[in-house]
Amino acid sequence: MLYFEKQNLVLFATPKTASTSLEAALAPMADIVLQGDPRIKHCTFHRYKWRFEKFLMIFKKSPPETVALIREPEDWLNSWFRFRHGSWLHDTPRSTQGKSFDDFVDGYLSDPKPAFAAVGSQAAFLTHPMQDDQVQTLFRYDAMPEFLTWLEARLGCSLDLPQKNVSPKMDATLSAQMRVRLRNGCARDYALYDRARGAA
Repeated sequence: MLYFEKQNLVLFATPKTASTSLEAALAPMADIVLQGDPRIKHCTFHRYKWRFEKFLMIFKKSPPETVALIREPEDWLNSWFRFRHGSWLHDTPRSTQGKSFDDFVDGYLSDPKPAFAAVGSQAAFLTHPMQDDQVQTLFRYDAMPEFLTWLEARLGCSLDLPQKNVSPKMDATLSAQMRVRLRNGCARDYALYDRARGAA
């Protein structure tokens, strides 16, 4: 998560939405940078409202504007599936080696989730569980040029986004039956994505 004091803006690091690349490009300009431990770097909207916003309001008269990226849910899970196929997780419970993308999504929709499919939820990350509140401005990950144009105008700078922490390339397709299950099981995520800014 990045905070820009002059612009009174908070950018959330939604996992698997180029958060590491955005951090590399923007951290030198930010006044507060939450990085390192994923629990800190990927501070959720709920935790932000609970503690961090209150801290910032000591110095500001109005709450910061909040912005984040959201990825199409199937594509988001596909990125997680490929990331967890990497050699660094080989022979660990979180590895997806030897599993299909259908296996991964089936695990993700299970309760409880197996370790290899326990990757959280974009809807849970971007919303408050007990209040009708969410990150104010959401951009679709696949509308990155539009998001960067907005960010450049907001920050008054030109951005060159490096490629960082990219998931391995591999064939990972979802069956039609599993896609229906995913849409039903992740209706909140799809609803958020559908309302986010960016070309349809």
